[in-house]
Amino acid sequence: MWELRWVLLGLGILIIAGIYLWPQFSFILKTDKKPDFDFRVSSAEAGPPVAPKDLSDETAKQPKVVSSAPKKVITIRFIPRSGGGLNAELAVLALRKAGLKHGKYGIFHYPLGEDEGEYESEFSVANLIEPGSFDLTNLKETTLPGMSFFMVLPGVGDPVSCFDRMVSVARALTQSLGSELFDEQGSSWSTQRERYVREEIIDYHHQKTRT
Repeated sequence: MWELRWVLLGLGILIIAGIYLWPQFSFILKTDKKPDFDFRVSSAEAGPPVAPKDLSDETAKQPKVVSSAPKKVITIRFIPRSGGGLNAELAVLALRKAGLKHGKYGIFHYPLGEDEGEYESEFSVANLIEPGSFDLTNLKETTLPGMSFFMVLPGVGDPVSCFDRMVSVARALTQSLGSELFDEQGSSWSTQRERYVREEIIDYHHQKTRT
């Protein structure tokens, strides 16, 4: 009998305690409060977001490297009027008489000066047949479809003077070899075209000297 009373008394105490503690327990279950031991790093702890690195300032501090002007080739085509080709022997003799020398790549060069046997050229003359070289061992039996006078910029010496000399030599040879001059596009080499190309060379030279 007494055991039943003790059981009922214990249940009553548990019920009373449950009624008293339930509001606090339910508050804990419903709360949205995050635990203090959250292992995730908050944005505040991590600091402000880091923007992608801007290299403009560092680039500005670097010394600027200005690329050199690109190479430019000035070309005049030398074509026989008859269409039957140039006599290779006469063409070589005319080139040598004009002061050109056979040399590197098997073509002719107009020398600017001499340094230990190697010549710096103001302009060069190549055979129109690839690879452009002149076969000096078999000139009598060879005809040429034409020749190409050309100069490469930047070169040596005054480019305008080199150009004027190249045009002068090419024009002189047209008389002795019965030929005509054309530009790189196949149009007749006129005074207007010559002036235009000359201005291009002057502009190129100014651009190069500024860099």
